[in-house]
Amino acid sequence: MAANVISTGLSGSLFGAALLLSGVYSPTVIASQLDLSDFHMLKVFLTASGSSAVLIELARRTNIAPFKPREASNLNRLHRYDGNVIGGLLLGSGMALTGACPGTVLVQVASGIASGFPVLAGGILGGMVWSRLGHCAKCTPTTSSTTNKESSDVKKEHAVTIYESLKLSPTRAILIYEIICLSIILSASYLLPGGHGSQRLNPMLGGLLIGGAQAASLVLTHAPIGVSTAYERMGQYICWFTGLSPNRTSAWPSPSPIIFAVGMLMGSWCLSNYLGMSPVTESTNISIARAMVGGAALIVGARTAGGCTSGHGISGMSTFSKASFITVGAMFAGGIGLSSLLRLFT
Repeated sequence: MAANVISTGLSGSLFGAALLLSGVYSPTVIASQLDLSDFHMLKVFLTASGSSAVLIELARRTNIAPFKPREASNLNRLHRYDGNVIGGLLLGSGMALTGACPGTVLVQVASGIASGFPVLAGGILGGMVWSRLGHCAKCTPTTSSTTNKESSDVKKEHAVTIYESLKLSPTRAILIYEIICLSIILSASYLLPGGHGSQRLNPMLGGLLIGGAQAASLVLTHAPIGVSTAYERMGQYICWFTGLSPNRTSAWPSPSPIIFAVGMLMGSWCLSNYLGMSPVTESTNISIARAMVGGAALIVGARTAGGCTSGHGISGMSTFSKASFITVGAMFAGGIGLSSLLRLFT
């Protein structure tokens, strides 16, 4: 048990430190990406996802961490991927409101960025809401005419990954993905607005550091990085202690996601203080109410989609999960769309 706590906490601390050094934790960087004025975040994100694709495939082949691609988050309301679309849109909207995502807000708090604290509070509130009501959103309607065999046949009809749909081998899919990621990064570097922050690393180096944190997570915890589950778990604990839990007789959930999140806080805080880094000058003006509402939207959206920018974006896309690509697409659509509206009315 102690060894698991140490390995999970260390994995989280390395990821938090990598986010800090990459510069993508800054609300200004995230907001600038969503209003399409600075593409530093995109370049870091694609480098991290591209390097993770290689690492996760190596971990799978060597049986270090046989991580399976994320499946569809199906709310059984509109479409097989309705949870991914709705959750992604809500997650992106939360990012536009807060200049944060479930992982970066922990680094913001550790770095002393004022808006990070109410966003974190809103995220924990969102975790409570999801732990109390999330099971209602994902209830699966059943009919007496649906047999187990029919249900199994329906699952087989839907390929989980893009390379299965295209009938490609994982190796060829990774090669194509690396070429696509590199092409977008180079195009963004030469054709699109660039970063202007003095405290940022080169985005490709920052992305490779996040890839290194992915490798550490695969070796230390035998699982890829992901953050939003920590908020749901915290919400479960709070609901349990306050008597709000619908089922207090259920088994005590594992604290591992929370340990990972605490590790992120400690790793980024220690590194920030060791390097004497002052918070990046923020140009975004985020009120407490906006931060809390946006924080709750981040977590409810992430849990509706079955993962956040880390779980779907860095880890899920690296396995070519169709659900992850749909979630990330909806996330950017929601974030860019709401960011455009906010600029019109502010």
